[in-house]
Amino acid sequence: MAVLTKPVNKVPVIRGNDKKKFVETFNNSKPSKEFMESCEKAGRLFEQKK
Repeated sequence: MAVLTKPVNKVPVIRGNDKKKFVETFNNSKPSKEFMESCEKAGRLFEQKK
């Protein structure tokens, strides 16, 4: 059975006084270097040969 969903066409609006807080939160939410290395190792582990 197919699952049908509506497209999400919402764009977040950032007000001028919230911009600094948004940038700080965004920068703190970046994946760590260790996490990215772990993902790369997992990707190589599950890599499919063509």
